[in-house]
Order: sequence, then C-alpha cells, then structure tokens
Amino acid sequence: MNGVKDLYIILLTGMMFFFTGNAVAKDLVSRHATITYSHKDDLRAFNNELYMGRLRSRIQTNRGDTLEDEVITKINFIVEKVMTALDMSLPQLTFSIMIHPDERAVHQDFRRLYNVDVDYIAFYSPSRNRVFYSADNARLRVVAHEIGHVVAENYFTISPPQRIHEVLAQFAEQHVMD
Repeated sequence: MNGVKDLYIILLTGMMFFFTGNAVAKDLVSRHATITYSHKDDLRAFNNELYMGRLRSRIQTNRGDTLEDEVITKINFIVEKVMTALDMSLPQLTFSIMIHPDERAVHQDFRRLYNVDVDYIAFYSPSRNRVFYSADNARLRVVAHEIGHVVAENYFTISPPQRIHEVLAQFAEQHVMD
C-alpha cells in the first residue's frame, strides 16, 4: 500500500513540475473581457504594440499601475469606444481574449478550430465568443476591428451576415480614434 502512495506522490510531483515548468495560462479580468496569456513577455509585447496615440490622454491611469492594469484599462477603453462608434451599447458584454506570442500560434488556433489554414494576425470566434491576437500585431486598429466583431455578434439576436459583420468591424476600426 505504501508503494502506491509513493507512486501517487511521485506522479503528483511530476505533474506539478510539468505544469509549472511550462507556460501556465494566466487570466486578467476586465469589465468586459477575460484576457488570457501564457508569458508576461507576451502581455508586455501586446501592451507595447497597443499604442493608443492621442487617445492616451483620455484613458484614466494611476502612477502605480502595473502592466496588467494598463492592459485592462486599454481593453475597457477600446470596448467602450467601439460600442460608441457602432452605436451598440452592451453594458453586460463579456467575452474572452487570447494573446498569443506570434502569428503562427494564431494560425494554429484557427486551424484547430476550423480546420482551415489562414494567415490572419487576429480573429474572432463567435462560437467561443473569443478573440485571438498575436502579441506582435496588437495595433489599435486591429484590436478595435476584432472587438467590432464581438460587439456586432453580441448585439444582434440573430448574427448578421458575414459581409455586414465585416463592414461593422471595419467601421469600428476606422472610427476608434474619433
């Protein structure tokens, strides 16, 4: 009996080493989104790429804000801007964001979900209500475009046709700086 207990402890210890030695997903929770990333470097790259330009002065931040706080603040701001631009208010909107280190991982997720090879730098999955971004391509317009898809999908009872979805996302992208 003691041998089984020892084996159990060895297996448990090995599993803990495996999960802590590899990338463990971390979640940030904002007003509208749960943001998942594996490495802080990916979150940092996403944040650095997500340059807010002149909008920066309209974002409320505190001097002691962490990287995580800054990303949450930016995402909240962009979601609100997109809803305003599209005139589609969704106070209870919730969705998820997956931040990948690069485009390759985004391509792999699309392939896994839809069994199609694409060269997207980001995409929105309506069935999962999740946006997939590559940290190295998280420009404001890209982020706003995908959030435009989120807002359109969640606003209508019946999902609009793909062409309308794309027009709304492009409109959000073009007007996020207004």
